[in-house]
Amino acid sequence: MKKTMMYLLILVGHTAIAQVSHSGEWTKKSYAVEGRWEIIKDQDGYLLRLDQDFSTKKAPDLKIFFSPKPVDEINAKNALAGAVKISELKTYKGRQEFKIPRGVSAGAFKTLLIHCEQYDVLWSVAKLN
Repeated sequence: MKKTMMYLLILVGHTAIAQVSHSGEWTKKSYAVEGRWEIIKDQDGYLLRLDQDFSTKKAPDLKIFFSPKPVDEINAKNALAGAVKISELKTYKGRQEFKIPRGVSAGAFKTLLIHCEQYDVLWSVAKLN
């Protein structure tokens, strides 16, 4: 019982520290992406989390970026202009987390995007609110 209470206190304390700073859904450009995403601040910095309902079509070289362009102005040709890479996708389905590089602030960008860099295909975008 004592160990369980200590674990719960640690777990509650950790949860209280984490805060969602941005969240949303995807807007299809070339391919649909299902599921929600959120950017979380915790004691180690910022994380991008894709929820358990995340899914998209398989493709080579899918990466996640922050872009300074608004959702309605992004296309495959300008998607990476001024963009900052967050990470490659780990999988095409399910929950996953990506550490946002230190010094990169989501607030400095307008859009989150999934882009196939190898074939220059803009998959989907999401407005950073």
